[in-house]
Amino acid sequence: MINKPLLRAAQHILFWIVSFYIFLYIFKIGNKPGKIDYVYTILFHFFILPPVYINLVWLLPRLRRTNFWLGYFLINISLICLFSWLNLKFFSDWSNTVLPGYFFISYFNFFQVTLFFVVYLAISSLLKLSKSWFVVNSLQKELLVVEKEKAAREKELLELEAKALRAQMNPHFIFNCLNSIKSLMQEREMDKGVTYLTMFSKLIRTLFNNADKKEISLYDEIETCKLYLQLESMRFDSKFSYAVNVDEKIDLKSVQVPALIIQPFIENAIWHGIIPKANGGHIDFLVNQKNGSVEVIIDDDGVGQEASLQNKAGLAHQSKGLHLTQSRLELNNLLQKKNAQLEIIDKKNDNQKATGTKVILTFNQGE
Repeated sequence: MINKPLLRAAQHILFWIVSFYIFLYIFKIGNKPGKIDYVYTILFHFFILPPVYINLVWLLPRLRRTNFWLGYFLINISLICLFSWLNLKFFSDWSNTVLPGYFFISYFNFFQVTLFFVVYLAISSLLKLSKSWFVVNSLQKELLVVEKEKAAREKELLELEAKALRAQMNPHFIFNCLNSIKSLMQEREMDKGVTYLTMFSKLIRTLFNNADKKEISLYDEIETCKLYLQLESMRFDSKFSYAVNVDEKIDLKSVQVPALIIQPFIENAIWHGIIPKANGGHIDFLVNQKNGSVEVIIDDDGVGQEASLQNKAGLAHQSKGLHLTQSRLELNNLLQKKNAQLEIIDKKNDNQKATGTKVILTFNQGE
């Protein structure tokens, strides 16, 4: 507030009004100030104003940047001597030419006028420095509050990431994958088993590599999701199909996203959208460019959220996973100053019957 232009102007006006009346009662001849005292005081101030404002506007800011004290004092001494001399010269020699109707006598000698100038420069400098100190101190306090809030958010994000990591890749998924590999080996389908085991090991390695990273490239996130989709489609065989369509014009490696932010939505689409459906279903995994942003879409034709939430077992896992992911996204936006957005759409036909769920994640390019 102290640095608002109108308030700053009011402070300066108040300072010079107070200064005017102090000088007026110093200069007055009689009991009350006369007209000539008012004129003399106004003219006297004209010679104080230039050195004061040269010091405030130019010299003090340069001193704070350069810390060149010798130059600062030499220039100020020169200014004081120059304007003290001009003050005396005006009232002794030039005033008759400028104001012929007035007869002025300078009340002070050169040393006394110089002392006035020194006092004014000292007072105005101290006022500016004290105000600057107040502003800096206030900003430091604000910064401290912001830093504390940021630290709290970072701690909260770390806790959420730890919870999300524990919730990622449901342990049942890992157990079932290993059982599927075991079954393939027992059935002598070695080639298929080796392929399954290779993809599974790649996925696990990717998860461990990204586990301690706050952000990864969208390219790496999509590759993880592709591996997950491949594994689940192999495990459930013909239960669901999927298609991945990525716009090749997008520079996926330039877009940074929170690690493992998309996979929970694909997991929900499979487990809570497609699997409960009697005749299986299909998932579209799309990455498009729209209005300078990148849209990641997980579109399934499953039973929809309402039917899924009726399953109590599905409700606990789904709501927990979605809540963690949404919270991570919001906190990451705050900490990284980003604007990633999440939209979940319940798809319905003309008869208001559920036809699946569409999840849209939007990331700004260059984030």
